[in-house]
Amino acid sequence: MLGIAASWIVQVGVRIFQFFATKSRNEDGSINKAERNRIFKQNVFLATLRCNASLIFASIGGGIGATLIRPSIGQWIGCAVGDLTGPVIVAVFANRVLQWDL
Repeated sequence: MLGIAASWIVQVGVRIFQFFATKSRNEDGSINKAERNRIFKQNVFLATLRCNASLIFASIGGGIGATLIRPSIGQWIGCAVGDLTGPVIVAVFANRVLQWDL
């Protein structure tokens, strides 16, 4: 859980830095303020969603792995697989939903 929290903090920190860096560079007004705010909120929401999916899928994978294989090794393998596949699944579905909004 600490690793996922650290990942979320880094992802959101990078988005905050990008938000303020483009604000200072974008003095000619090529991108309006509402659009920049929408993109920032969307990026923070997606980072939060991916990190939460990683935690949820890791728990589910750990339970399935412990059931199918020996509890110690199965839980470790299932947790790792769930941790890797959760954000990918959420990213694919979020990408499809975002394309529908356009």
